[in-house]
Amino acid sequence: MFYIIEEESKLENLQRLSSLGFYVEIISSNDNFHPKLTSTVAVYIRPLKSKRGFIIPVNHDEGINVPKERISQLLLSCKNIYTYNKKELLYHFNIQAAIDLSLLYSMIKYDRLQISEDISTVNYYYNRYSNFENINKLIPLSKLFEKYEKRYNSIEEHIDLELPDNFNFYNNIATNIFFLLEQSGLGIHYDEFNKMFKPKDPLYNIIDSTVLTSYNLYNVTSRPTNAFNSVNFAAIPKGREFRSCFYPKGDTFVELDFDGYHLRLLCEQIDYPLSDESAHKQLAKLYFEKDEITDEEYIQAKQINFHAIYGKIPEKYADLEVFTKIDKYIKDLWNEYKENQKILAPISKKPFTTSLKDMHPQKLMNYVMQSLETSRNILIIKDVLQFLKDKKTSLVLYTYDALLFDFYDEDGPDTLEKLREILETGGKYPTHTKYAKDLSL
Repeated sequence: MFYIIEEESKLENLQRLSSLGFYVEIISSNDNFHPKLTSTVAVYIRPLKSKRGFIIPVNHDEGINVPKERISQLLLSCKNIYTYNKKELLYHFNIQAAIDLSLLYSMIKYDRLQISEDISTVNYYYNRYSNFENINKLIPLSKLFEKYEKRYNSIEEHIDLELPDNFNFYNNIATNIFFLLEQSGLGIHYDEFNKMFKPKDPLYNIIDSTVLTSYNLYNVTSRPTNAFNSVNFAAIPKGREFRSCFYPKGDTFVELDFDGYHLRLLCEQIDYPLSDESAHKQLAKLYFEKDEITDEEYIQAKQINFHAIYGKIPEKYADLEVFTKIDKYIKDLWNEYKENQKILAPISKKPFTTSLKDMHPQKLMNYVMQSLETSRNILIIKDVLQFLKDKKTSLVLYTYDALLFDFYDEDGPDTLEKLREILETGGKYPTHTKYAKDLSL
């Protein structure tokens, strides 16, 4: 069949079309499985502006399979590659130049890119054999080709979207960081985990008593979510019965938790100095006009600070310097947003444009702060992963204001001290350290 590329002469012909640019999707062994647990069955390639695509078998009984190294050579020869999900592509081919079309769409349209999945034959197989690890090897190549042709046709119009400001920060740095972060997984007590969390099918992301997580980067503020197989790893319930399902594969879990993270990020933006003392306690002293703060007053202060971070400044304390500066910051952001039709977030330069719906001053500030938090964390995680590359200790979970490590004692206390230094950035962002044999931190 003309669309199946198996022979070297056809590969060379396809390579000559690389100047047009390619849209590429990986056909893995099972779409439901975490990509780390899949193998490559075939590769779909559509030359841009072409009326048809091609499918290259890698491990499918209907085709003369092509070595992955040859396909990698083909893809690397193309300087303009689009894909639906770059992070998933990286599990099969290290194509750093690929442009994540879903990410591009989410940064411009502030929505999730929808793609056609309506192929009755493919759906039939998945309805009957969804947990068979090599299901896509059972589906005829012609039907897989039909599926990916339809997928491409449903999103082709978005290929011409202009790359927004500093798109590469997310497309290259963030995508790689979260790809690497997904590699370790969390140790679990298998039976207890399945009982408490009820994953759709344990086969999808559990192997050797390790559960794999998956970060979704396609969100309005760029703050990633982390859910897979019906389990939300970014919001694990606080109950002991849930937290005890996890265990460290090393010697202990160590969590480094930022002190008053959002508050400190905001205060840095408004040039309001904070010491290394608890950020909430520092402001509590202003609210209650005393140096010794009770537990109840501390809780009240946290509530006041939480509302202030989201732009709801309490009238009672509106004249305090910190709140007059926050108020000015919100107004300045809003004026710039209206004047320039957009705001660029700090660090990443992610654009927030007037295309956003139902925008108002407080909401805009919140979006900017969430984006700042995310971009700063991406750079921190990059440094952390670089530091840990020759150690057994691994970073296993990221939850916005905290990083969870699976720590091995043989790496020594200096490892933890260095990790704290990376996170705290010269003491500007103090952390709290917690140790536990499960996630009851």
